[in-house]
Amino acid sequence: MDSRAAPGGMARRTFLAASLSGIAGVVLASCTAPQPVPTPPPTDTTTPTPSPTPTASVDGVPQPTAMSRSRWGADPFARGSFTFDAAGAAPELREALAEPVADRVFFAGEACDPDAPGTLQGARNSGLRAATSIADVAEQGERVAVIGAGLAGLTAARELADGGFEVVVLEARDRIGGRIDTVEASGFDQPIELGAMFVRGGTLTMQLADASVALYPVAPPTVARTPDGLAVTIPSTGPEAIAAAQAWASAQPGVRTRDLSLATAIVESGTAASLSKTPDTTGVSPADWLAHTIASGVATVTGTTANRVSALAPLSGRSAVDLIELGAAPQGDLARGIDAALEPYAAELDIAVTSVVTRIVYDERRVSLRLDSGESLNVDRVVVTVPLGVLKTDTLRFSPSLPLLHQRAIDRLGVGVVDTVWLRFDSAFWRTDVPGPGSSVDVLTVVGETPTVAAWVDVGRPDDEPVLVGLIAATQAQRLEALDDQQFEAAVLADLAPFAPAATAGG
Repeated sequence: MDSRAAPGGMARRTFLAASLSGIAGVVLASCTAPQPVPTPPPTDTTTPTPSPTPTASVDGVPQPTAMSRSRWGADPFARGSFTFDAAGAAPELREALAEPVADRVFFAGEACDPDAPGTLQGARNSGLRAATSIADVAEQGERVAVIGAGLAGLTAARELADGGFEVVVLEARDRIGGRIDTVEASGFDQPIELGAMFVRGGTLTMQLADASVALYPVAPPTVARTPDGLAVTIPSTGPEAIAAAQAWASAQPGVRTRDLSLATAIVESGTAASLSKTPDTTGVSPADWLAHTIASGVATVTGTTANRVSALAPLSGRSAVDLIELGAAPQGDLARGIDAALEPYAAELDIAVTSVVTRIVYDERRVSLRLDSGESLNVDRVVVTVPLGVLKTDTLRFSPSLPLLHQRAIDRLGVGVVDTVWLRFDSAFWRTDVPGPGSSVDVLTVVGETPTVAAWVDVGRPDDEPVLVGLIAATQAQRLEALDDQQFEAAVLADLAPFAPAATAGG
């Protein structure tokens, strides 16, 4: 079992055999080592995938009765899940991207929010900000187009419509919601979320509650499993190491600070070298705990590897994962049925779905939008909420070209990938206690191996259902997106082996 490796990954115990001098590169390999990533097919594949009737098992893990997965990296209308602060990207780039262009072209989306990037709250904030900016320079009754019917676009459109503007929303997909993707999937008793599903405080949480969206608290885990199924208390080793590396990076001079990646800071600060690779009586070393924090914490909050994210990136409390509180957990509330909260935003708006905008031509008087259908639409102003991953491609062109600061922001800010896989089983074999409805959601992680699935969330526990959702991040997400359903299922089920009855019997 110790020699098992995920396809395209490294053997789970390889880093434990490394010499201390090479510890940095090996410890970080769980989330920082580049892996060959096949180019995913350019199709929208965030659709339910039914599983066959349970038969054989993988490493003692029973086959699921239903499975549904996302592929946000391959989605042509997303090209990723959310943005992160890349090494070399100045903090002010998000504000630069949000600046209006000629008072005609306005931008919104979580990439434009410096306070809560990568979150639903950030998307909503940016939509409100864009609507306010237009109201400051425009006259009531002007015609405004909003490109994108995600949370940022619908928020801006709602505010503008309520403010007396004529608003039309153009959405490339055949549905609203953007990266909010609530699905009624075969084999699941309740709606599942293939996209954004964690919220953390703020006005958005209250609005979701008002819309009767089910919210379940997610507490940080206190225990992880070893590859052999042994339950081990999670120490603060990993988060403290990350904090030490970030403190060291913040003390470096000027441009040097900005250009440091988290991986570089961990190495050059001496943090990696200070962590022993010698396992304790549980078989886990301090180096393993750093790798655990990077894999289940850093990767899920950024969607990328530690050698791409800035050493100064806000990792604590900015989205679903809070590294400071033991470093491996989705935090806040898990929401199910988020699409219900979009209905008040979309009510009575003029929304044209399957309308792909390919070109935006603007001057000091108006804006002309060209669609892939060959049609054109003239408006007074436009709010662009297209995801940053799409802006990085040539799918949408601007004439004249955007100002250099906008171009730089689009180029320098990073786009991460976090996919979800929902699994339903005949029974909740991973639960080691006897839960009752209404209890908090459990988070399952593994220490001592390179995980395919960064963390598992027991989303079925509050309602006593045998349902798990796995978070697959960074290079692992990109790698798995290229697999067919059968290969994909085998890869993710193998990660549940430490929680199988045979493995946990002795833990």
